[in-house]
Amino acid sequence: MIEVSSFLKHGRENAISAADLCKATGATPRALRHCIAAERAAGVEILYSPDGQSGYFLPNLDPVKAKMERQAFYHVMKARAVCTCTALRPVARALGVPAVQVSPVESEA
Repeated sequence: MIEVSSFLKHGRENAISAADLCKATGATPRALRHCIAAERAAGVEILYSPDGQSGYFLPNLDPVKAKMERQAFYHVMKARAVCTCTALRPVARALGVPAVQVSPVESEA
């Protein structure tokens, strides 16, 4: 498995696009996402910024900037999770299985 974090730099200003990471690692987009998910599951903080500087990066070495980057990543990922759970609810209901729940109003980190 590719250690994607070894290709990343610290700080959002150094974000690397998925396309560039695929070129650098030789991975397909799907394999890249799988490797990133595996590293995140192992506790590596690989952040993502979808804005104008779209791409993956490690938290900034400056603690104040790192906190802002983490908060931005948290909000993006939480919004995606809420959307996914909302889409799953009617399907879960139709299948008669419990729906996954993510509260959109829980306390923000």
